[in-house]
Amino acid sequence: MLETWHWLQEEGEALLGAVGQEAAIDPATIQRLRKDWPAPAVSAAIELVSARRKASTKFTYSDRLFADLVGVEQATSQAVADHKAARFKQAGITSIDDLCCGIGGDAMSLAQVADVTLIDADPLRTWMAKQNVQAATGKQVHAQIADVTQLDLRDRSVHLDPARRTDARRIHQYEDYQPGPDFIEDLLTRCPDSAVKLGPGVDLDALPPGEIEMIEENNTLVQAVLWSGKLVQHQRSATVLPAGETISGSPEFVPVAEVRDYLYAVRPCVERAGLVGNLCTQTGAQSTHPQLGLLTADQPVTSPFLTAFRHLHTLPWRQKKVKDWLNQHDAGLVEIKTRGGAVNPDPLQRQLRGTGTTAYTLFILRYDDRVITHITQRL
Repeated sequence: MLETWHWLQEEGEALLGAVGQEAAIDPATIQRLRKDWPAPAVSAAIELVSARRKASTKFTYSDRLFADLVGVEQATSQAVADHKAARFKQAGITSIDDLCCGIGGDAMSLAQVADVTLIDADPLRTWMAKQNVQAATGKQVHAQIADVTQLDLRDRSVHLDPARRTDARRIHQYEDYQPGPDFIEDLLTRCPDSAVKLGPGVDLDALPPGEIEMIEENNTLVQAVLWSGKLVQHQRSATVLPAGETISGSPEFVPVAEVRDYLYAVRPCVERAGLVGNLCTQTGAQSTHPQLGLLTADQPVTSPFLTAFRHLHTLPWRQKKVKDWLNQHDAGLVEIKTRGGAVNPDPLQRQLRGTGTTAYTLFILRYDDRVITHITQRL
């Protein structure tokens, strides 16, 4: 397979151009392409063109990448990788081993601030990462095909991206990562100034000591990072990208209050990092409930970690009563925000939509044994 990708890089320009001109790839198109090029080359070209298109939302240089679709999906985006690379630079680290490097999503940014060695057990992905780092940085980097668990890594600064997917499913449990917890904990002992890329849903209590950073990009929680050694700055942190805003500290007590004139939805990264109490201290707002990610205040609050709503009315969740209130108040589009299965938001948004011109956002949430509706408008 690697030979086919070598050919694609060196002689495949015409084939890639032909595939790129196709709006959709169907069996007839594949058969037509195979009249002029070998079947393996056609398959690889289709994979590469599709991967580059998918990568356009992650990388500014997607048209130069060598990648497959799964590799792009698993890769850290350019914005997140740049943010992480800045932490290594700030710590004064000048040499990094990128373990389980994949297509080089992190390495392309890490190589901007340090000398990087690429290591992965997959020969094709290792080759892809090397080509991608060179295209992004103009640097030649050393690449090694190896099982990272068999390497004698000591006193190195490493970035590790353990596998969180099998052929059949995505892995969420920390104990199922490959390499697993034993290797990760031993690695951080031997290579203390390091970082481990984790899924955003990882059990934080299961992780070894270090700083846990939750990263949100374009309103989606995308990654957790475990920082160790010189890379540690706080106990917990939460970052919003592309704004580049971070809140950090040790988790604080979350004050609770009755709903007031304004409601604020907390960014998921702040909730996952356990920093809601810190945000309350920072803004003066209080929580409506410790587990609902909704703050309230008497006055407007401005924060990159909050989305603001004006609170208009609160009533117990009864669909007819809520619909009546909306009809009486010129309701048009209705947005539902909920959690924990309190209601099914998609059909409910259609059912509550009115014929008026006013848009409303409804928070329908379970407060212990009660389901409550907060009717609001976005600010």
